[in-house]
Amino acid sequence: MQKIITEKIGDKVIILLQEDLDASDHRLTRRLQSPRQTNQEFLVWVDCAHLECVRAYGVCHFINQLLLLKRTQNNIILLNLDDHQRQLLRLLQVEPLFRVVPDFEQAYQLVQAS
Repeated sequence: MQKIITEKIGDKVIILLQEDLDASDHRLTRRLQSPRQTNQEFLVWVDCAHLECVRAYGVCHFINQLLLLKRTQNNIILLNLDDHQRQLLRLLQVEPLFRVVPDFEQAYQLVQAS
């Protein structure tokens, strides 16, 4: 089951997904709809370090979940993406759809700079 953490930084709401990626999770759907009601900008961060869906179902399932999530959310940031996963995103020509950031520190810097 994915771990969902919500954090507010200024006028931005960050929704961090860890341990798994399930675009159909009702908890995630509710959180994605909540910021729209208050007109806050929100970002979805996906920690790619230890995703259960990659181990259980493979990288294609992971990319499918990212694309499903992309349909509802424009600002998706991938953190801790390994070189192999990044190469596959490039090969499938979906890398430009997402922002890739090496770690949490740089992701926080990105939020504070914008």
